[in-house]
Amino acid sequence: MKICWVTPFVLRSSIGRVSAEVAKALAARGHEVEILRCEEQDDAAEPLHPTRLPVHHWRSYDLSRLRTQFDVVIVNIGDNYPFHAGVFAILDAAPCLGIFHDFYIYNLFSGWLHYNGLDYRRHDAEIVATYGPQAEPHAVAVRSGQMLDMGEIASKLPMTEWLAGRCEAALAHAHFYAPKLEAACPGPVAVTPLCCPDRATPPGPPKAKSQLTLTTVGVMNPNKRVADVIRAIGGSDALKACAYRLVGPISDDERAKLEAVAAEVGFAHLIIDGAVDDDTLDKRLDEADVMVALRKPVLEGASGSACEGMLSGRPTVVARAGFYGELPDDLVFKVDGEIVVEELRETLERLVADKTLRRDTGKAARAWALENLNAARYAEAVEALAQAQVTSRPLLAIGARVGGELRAMGLADTDPAVARIGATLQKLLAPLDA
Repeated sequence: MKICWVTPFVLRSSIGRVSAEVAKALAARGHEVEILRCEEQDDAAEPLHPTRLPVHHWRSYDLSRLRTQFDVVIVNIGDNYPFHAGVFAILDAAPCLGIFHDFYIYNLFSGWLHYNGLDYRRHDAEIVATYGPQAEPHAVAVRSGQMLDMGEIASKLPMTEWLAGRCEAALAHAHFYAPKLEAACPGPVAVTPLCCPDRATPPGPPKAKSQLTLTTVGVMNPNKRVADVIRAIGGSDALKACAYRLVGPISDDERAKLEAVAAEVGFAHLIIDGAVDDDTLDKRLDEADVMVALRKPVLEGASGSACEGMLSGRPTVVARAGFYGELPDDLVFKVDGEIVVEELRETLERLVADKTLRRDTGKAARAWALENLNAARYAEAVEALAQAQVTSRPLLAIGARVGGELRAMGLADTDPAVARIGATLQKLLAPLDA
């Protein structure tokens, strides 16, 4: 197949890192792959992920080529408008397979409104078109500041369906949000674990040392529950002897807040690295004894930091919610999705006290991650969904035409005849057995 792989590709993008590996794996499977960057701007000063494949930026590319020169256009969708601004024009230009890295994309939606100068009327209209008239009060509440809790917004207006309805096929990284894609996407939907390329981190437990290190990586925003981890540590003499290291971008306000929490509970070993390069991240993973990858609320489709913790061979603590809750129970250490400090403290104390538990669980988690999170396996899953997408096109085309005729006749979507007609079309257009 000729594949156009749409993704942010600047070095800062973790989706870009995954894309480089998966596109390479697809090419190794015999496909002809081109990468189309979807960042809002093409900044020549921004370094890109290394690749031998052709790379273009959407603003300087003839998007009419997408429909005529490629068999499939695969669009990576995440909740960051500057990284994904081009996906809207691309979705309009050709039928696409959407890979939904985040199940909550309200921020992408909000960015689209802002960058295109659209006002509250368009905001409310898009939400009503996606969720129906009953969602209008939620639309008013969120854009007027009455609904600020991200968990509440995610439960009512994740906006996943907003773009899933514009995709011909869709891929999720966990089962918990696949129904949202299935409800909106007209074509095939599949679920496969996130690809997480292995790093240079030496596998297995770190060298023996007097002070154990607990580590959290990623963007240090409030939903990573770092403050809860610090409070859990502060209530335990055994945990207070450990270092807790934060590796990833952090705002000055969040840094000050977390340092204040550490001072409040009497914890003196909080280390905040901030943003680091890949070599430094490898070193920090090598130094870690326990990885802490909590989220509340869970907004992403999968977590690169949790996957990297498992790949590094370190025991990883996660919330029992969303993607994290779907990880094998015997390979990670799950705490309640509400993040109860006392339960978290008990889990961390258990890990700190038991070297054998840390080593054995980390070893088993790495073996599972190497088998399930690699680029070759992911490319195979994408290929299968893309083939199903291409095969389903005649059915989708006829279904759209018949649906238009039924609507013109005044037939409601809920009429039993609609289901019978759909089932008949599926039988008529089902592929012949080999």
